[in-house]
Amino acid sequence: MTKNTITESVVSSDTDSHAARIKAGRPKNLKKRQQILSAASHLFLQQGFSASSMDNVAQSAGVSKQTVYSHFANKEALFTAVIQHKVEQYRLDGETAGCRQLALDVRLKNIGQRFVRLLQDPEASAMYRVVIGEFKTAPQVAEIFYRAGPQHGFDMFCEVLEQSEQPPLASSDKHRLAVEFFNLLKGECHMRNLLGLVTELTPEQEEVLINNAVQYVISRLSHTNHVK
Repeated sequence: MTKNTITESVVSSDTDSHAARIKAGRPKNLKKRQQILSAASHLFLQQGFSASSMDNVAQSAGVSKQTVYSHFANKEALFTAVIQHKVEQYRLDGETAGCRQLALDVRLKNIGQRFVRLLQDPEASAMYRVVIGEFKTAPQVAEIFYRAGPQHGFDMFCEVLEQSEQPPLASSDKHRLAVEFFNLLKGECHMRNLLGLVTELTPEQEEVLINNAVQYVISRLSHTNHVK
């Protein structure tokens, strides 16, 4: 139920309106939210999106179904939150205001380090496989995953470029460069992990992979600026 729907349903009396405002403003239990996310993540990875239900999540989390719905409007919203939670664990968008003062290559290296570590998380690879496996039964899952994962990374990359002292690029050029940057970071390791051929990079291999991706972006920007 949306906030507007709640408001419309309680306009009959001042008392009801006051009660509704108190309820709407009450902070949700963060511990229970974490329980729900943890349970949902496990179920999605074990059973897939289609086979998992809000009832299953509630039972696994040890909470009521009503509690689950008080945090997440539907299963799609819960799946989105699971993806976002994994992204937050690796602080892909964890830059502070002070980061804007750093050189572009330093900021890109920071992003690259967090992204490469995320790719080596077994749960991240498993979630990719879940999405691929849902292609026929729940095609909307791919769009949800794309928005919460890859698209989030592309938007963050474009924002970093906009905040740098580089001459402005067309949106299409920034997006293309973001795609190239993250694809370079995936390398062979990501493909092997998707196939279940668990591969973990050494610190030296991570550094080479990240430096190459960053240098590619810097060289492309330099070339673009030279042409202009």
